[in-house]
This record gives sequence, structure tokens and C-alpha cells, in this order.
Amino acid sequence: MPIYNPDSINFHGITGHRYWIHQPFTFTGVADIDERLSGFPVAIFLPQNRPRHQTPLVIGLQGMCAPYGLNAFIIPTLTQMGIAVALFDTPLAGERSLVRTFSAIVQKEIQPLCDRNIPFDTQLILQIFRSTARDIGLVRDLCCDRYNLTDNRLALFGVSMGVLQSAFAFTAHGIGQRLLGSIGHANLQSFAKSWGTSILPELAVSPLGNLAEEILRKLQPDLKSIVPVLRLVKYLKDPDEYSSACNPMTYIDNVKSPRRVRFLIGKNDPLVKPKDAQACAKLFPDGECYVVPGMGHGTHQFGPVFVDHVRYFLATQLGDWQY
Repeated sequence: MPIYNPDSINFHGITGHRYWIHQPFTFTGVADIDERLSGFPVAIFLPQNRPRHQTPLVIGLQGMCAPYGLNAFIIPTLTQMGIAVALFDTPLAGERSLVRTFSAIVQKEIQPLCDRNIPFDTQLILQIFRSTARDIGLVRDLCCDRYNLTDNRLALFGVSMGVLQSAFAFTAHGIGQRLLGSIGHANLQSFAKSWGTSILPELAVSPLGNLAEEILRKLQPDLKSIVPVLRLVKYLKDPDEYSSACNPMTYIDNVKSPRRVRFLIGKNDPLVKPKDAQACAKLFPDGECYVVPGMGHGTHQFGPVFVDHVRYFLATQLGDWQY
């Protein structure tokens, strides 16, 4: 597995190292697409004045198709607490996307798949989840080998879809002692139901969906990939074998105390229902969900901004890991 020598990177005044890892993985079976998705950047930031072998680590994931730099705001908070941070791009995001628009808009990022008639379906989502779990393990090992971060205190942090991907590694692969999620939770099926409350996903899998896709292809090709996204939501809501296999809750029996799960949800979130996140948290041996009044899906109506809520959330949930 090639790991290329690091470059210096600076977020919010904190200097770290950016590596490039390339580990082949079969996502679609199309060689050049899989090659593009198999390489990814990793940014690692270390605290000062703490023995490396006694330094906890947080590995953070952003939402689907969102670049890892959107999580940069957690770096000062955690490094000042004496906790190392590692961020990386998941498949179809940031430097690991097929178009590299850095837009975090799913339908734009999957356009190259649609153009080549490569299905954006539950089988591909399962491969993305499996790859991400593998990559979390690779990043953990990189931190251990290059920086002697051998302390067993590892937390996985995710935002939106990043919560589901982190949770898959946490439940299915047993990685991490703590799972910390913001504007998301670990139940893929109920997550998809809250995305797809309208009739649109149902239409997308009907003959009308095929018609709409063909019309958009001819009249507005930049929008045609919306239909595959809606179709995917439908099959995540009503799970097939692949979506069941990538639902973190399928493996919840693997999670034993004292491994901890915490979610931070906005009361006004239109995409993630607080009651679903609360119900999900209760299924874990040590799980809690905190609901923030006025906060939406990464937005706010009053009070501190979203990033301040998340910083406080991380500081409180990892307070016993600080210097």
C-alpha cells in the first residue's frame, strides 16, 4: 500500500501533515472509476506537550460527498485538549471525488457514474461503507506507525452521513471506544425514511421515474442524476440485502459496555428526526442523544452557531481524555 510522504497543512492556525494513501478497492468493477476512488488524502494534527503513547485520537468524517476540510473546526478544540485528530476524504468526496467540485452536492458528484450507466445503488453504498471502515483502520494504523499514537482511546466522529459510516466501522468492525455523531445517527433505514418522506422516491422507482430521467437527460442533463439519488433513497427505506448489510444497527450486538455512543441533533432538523436519533441511541448499552433547540441540519435559528455546538459537544464527551 503506497503512502506518500506528507506535506504540511494548516487549519485554523494548527499545522499538521497531509498524506496520500492509495489502497485498491473494488467499488464498481470499472477499472478507471475504482482507481480514482481508491486513493485519498489524510490530514493528521497532533497536540503539543503530551507523550505520544498517551495521546487519544479522534478520526472524523464529514457528510456524504463533503470534503474533510469542513471538519477543520474541530481541530483547535481537540488539540488544545491534548487529543490528536485525523481527517480523510471518503469515496465521492473532496479530492476523492470523480469531479472534484468540492460542492458536497450528491447529484453533482455522481454525474460521471450516470454518464457511464454505472448504478448508484445500494450495492455501491455497501462498498463505500466497507471501504470507509477499512480506511478508518488504515488511518488508525498510520497514526500508530508514524506517530506512536498507541493509546487505545480512539473516538470516531461523524457529521450527517459521516455518522452512519463511522457507526458502521464502530458496530460491524469493532473500531473505536466512542462513537460521537452530529446531525445524524446510526440507523440507516430510519435515516433514509426521514430523507424520503415525500412521494418523490416512490415515483423515482416507477415507470414515471424512468421517463423523468430520460426527459432530464435530453433537456437538462445536469439534473438527470437526481432521479438515481431518489431511487437509492427508496431502496434504503425499504431495505434489500445490501442496504441491510450496511446498516450499522445490523451489528449492534457487537457493541458492549463500556463502549459509548452519543448523538447531537437539531430540534428543527428537516432531514434527521430527533425522535429517530433518540430511539437509536437507546438501543446501545451506553447511548444518549442530545437535542439542540433551534438547530437544524447544520444551521441555527438562535443561540451559538452549529460549529460551537459541536465543539462543546466534543469537549464534554471527551473531557476525561484531556491533559
